[in-house]
Amino acid sequence: MLDQPFSFFQNFGHYERVLSAMMVTFSMLGMGATLTIRDFANTLTAWRGLAVGLGAQLLIVPIWAGLIMFAISLLPEGFGGMTAAGAIGIATGIALLAAMPGGSLSNLLNFIGNGNVALSVALTAITTVICLFATPIVLAALVNVQVPGDFSIDKLQIMLDIGLYLIVPLLVGMVVRRLTYSKQQILFTKVMVRASLVMLAVIIIGSLGAGRLQFGPYGWLGPALVALFGVGALFFTRICAFACGLAERDALAIVIEIVVKNSLLALLVVTSMFPQEMLSGGEGQNIDASGVNNQHASTILAARDGCIFVVLFFSGFALIAGSLASLRGRKRRGRQIEAPFP
Repeated sequence: MLDQPFSFFQNFGHYERVLSAMMVTFSMLGMGATLTIRDFANTLTAWRGLAVGLGAQLLIVPIWAGLIMFAISLLPEGFGGMTAAGAIGIATGIALLAAMPGGSLSNLLNFIGNGNVALSVALTAITTVICLFATPIVLAALVNVQVPGDFSIDKLQIMLDIGLYLIVPLLVGMVVRRLTYSKQQILFTKVMVRASLVMLAVIIIGSLGAGRLQFGPYGWLGPALVALFGVGALFFTRICAFACGLAERDALAIVIEIVVKNSLLALLVVTSMFPQEMLSGGEGQNIDASGVNNQHASTILAARDGCIFVVLFFSGFALIAGSLASLRGRKRRGRQIEAPFP
């Protein structure tokens, strides 16, 4: 009897993918119910902001991630309390984040901070669609350099997952908005968002119970590198926005969009990068195979665990950084309103 409640943790790997798919589906249904075709059309009048946002998402952030990954490869083992396996995990997780589009929370933070909400919504939706093709490419370019051996990214599987669990629910949510009234839309969005948060809580509890979230291999340096990735992405994006002559509201929208990633999608992609069959095979190799296979299996497991650690840690960091940027924008807007007319 006592063992039955813990069977969920023992077999969590078999449930993880289904839970992740449900979590992303609920989230995108809720997001779709807040979008209209007009949201996309509005960006045509602000094409410069859209271009800068896409450039930051597809070029600046991946390049910055690549530089951090290169720096990690130069660090001696044990530096900052981070093991060799932990270094592989952190680098792989940063590569995963670099390939992710913005999350729906960025739209709320922009609204609070008086950012350009229309631009934020359009960037979230458009980068979500673009990531159908961009995510596998960015991941393959960054991860395959870091994880040695015969490990490779299944680009087709990731594209199928994004299309099925991201794009389709987004479109269905937009149809729901079209066919319902305002109160029904609000209720539908609340239910879907809360359902996705419940799935996220189950995944976190399951990962803890299954021993997936081990903080020891990363020391203090691992979290510091993840924070450095977020701060650098924010800094370089803001410089690019002002260099292109964008207004403060547009710059704020882009900065928040870049730093607040779609962590729910990231957790789903982890299950595509490291399917249960690969992990089961790796665990078997740890016992029976040669030292080479044993090392390769350990590397894959370290990369998977690092991805989960980075995604969850960065989610907290992004919430704090995005909230601070939002409050700063709100205060600045307040000072502009209170300033006397010349």
